[in-house]
Amino acid sequence: REDACQFLRAGAGTQFDPAIVDLFLRNLKSFEDQIEQQGLAYDRDASALRGSTSAHEAAANPNYVEQIKRANREVFTLYSLARDFSSAMTPAETMSLFTGKVREFVPFDTCLVYLLGEDRTTATAVHSHGLNEKALIGKTCVAGEGATGFVLQKAQPVTQVEPALDFASSHIEFAGDYRAMASVPLIADEKLIGAISLYSGELAEYQDEHLRLLETVSRIAADAIQKSLQHAVTENHALTDPMTGLPNARSLQMHFDREVKRSERTGNLFQVLVLDLDGFKAVNDTFGHKAGDKMLQGISRVIGSQLREYDFLARYGGDEFVAIIPETQGADIRDMISRIEAAVGGFLLPVGDEYVKVGVSIGAACYPTNGETFDQIVVAADKAMYVAKSFRKDRSRNKDVDQNVPANLSASELDGVNVDVIDTANTLAGQPLFTPEDGLIVELDESHIVASAAVN
Repeated sequence: REDACQFLRAGAGTQFDPAIVDLFLRNLKSFEDQIEQQGLAYDRDASALRGSTSAHEAAANPNYVEQIKRANREVFTLYSLARDFSSAMTPAETMSLFTGKVREFVPFDTCLVYLLGEDRTTATAVHSHGLNEKALIGKTCVAGEGATGFVLQKAQPVTQVEPALDFASSHIEFAGDYRAMASVPLIADEKLIGAISLYSGELAEYQDEHLRLLETVSRIAADAIQKSLQHAVTENHALTDPMTGLPNARSLQMHFDREVKRSERTGNLFQVLVLDLDGFKAVNDTFGHKAGDKMLQGISRVIGSQLREYDFLARYGGDEFVAIIPETQGADIRDMISRIEAAVGGFLLPVGDEYVKVGVSIGAACYPTNGETFDQIVVAADKAMYVAKSFRKDRSRNKDVDQNVPANLSASELDGVNVDVIDTANTLAGQPLFTPEDGLIVELDESHIVASAAVN
């Protein structure tokens, strides 16, 4: 008591209003007398401290102080939850915070956060926390099936149900380890977005108080989850090319910066490829922009199929693509370039009764050999690409060109090459005609049809 009073006196004028502190301390004895008269004083009986008070006595003399303490903890935790959710976070961070806060109020062994898909009939466990979390992440739930399915269908909480109902269609061996479960809907902007389900192997059942607290936390979290999902979609659109679905130039710059930092840590080099389609303009001019759009979509898939899982491909603009290829040099990068050329040259786009094809010119530059900044590397690879395009054009026009001259040169291979003028206005696709089983094949340069052939 004296420590508490001294604390108030020390804080008067800084933490606390000195007039209120003075008024409180002068009337403290009167307050204490009123508390005693109301039966709200601390129970100093030793038997009560040992927990020996009977249930009847406990009911007759409830520990109001403990109730107040619990209420204060609840209010503070909910306040901190709302404060933490107010900052922009990724969906994963938001759900991790959500399940962590739930655990402060409600015990569980496993917690699953389900989000409804676009069809509004199936939900997926996008976040799993606790026991068996790795086995349960990605679990699907159909609205109307099982306990969580009921919540998704009716947007109403459930408790005191058999946990095995949620795993009946999953054939999960450890489903019998759970004795109790509770599930409540996640509603944001008056719209159901999913559900959170708790499973316990210790509790016989979840009580009404558990459900109340779970609903309280879930109401706050649902809005935060919805906002984080919307932010993720907006950010994804900002970093994605809508035509091809590939990362865009902004995303490319960010990935380049990450690769530079990784290269500085490991000492490994990486390559940047600039890929420019040959004959694409004529596709638009001859067959229309819809055909051009389909060509870009198809070519982006073809190029991607020739890259490794950890390589990075972006649409840089127009008919130009840029790829970042880590830990690849010399013969390996030349082999990759050759494979991409062959794959692009073999791609045929059906347009009516005809098939249209384009070529690709590729230039490579190495970090940090050919530059240390994004612009320096891209310019170096771009120059190499235009030299390659010029060679392809000359080789297509003049069959006597030395066949040993490579069609694609990296920036490091440009030394000694004298290119006075690089004419790209009418660069030929430079790919041999490919004959499908039927139809007409059309080969294009930058401005017109170069050749066509009917197929028997």
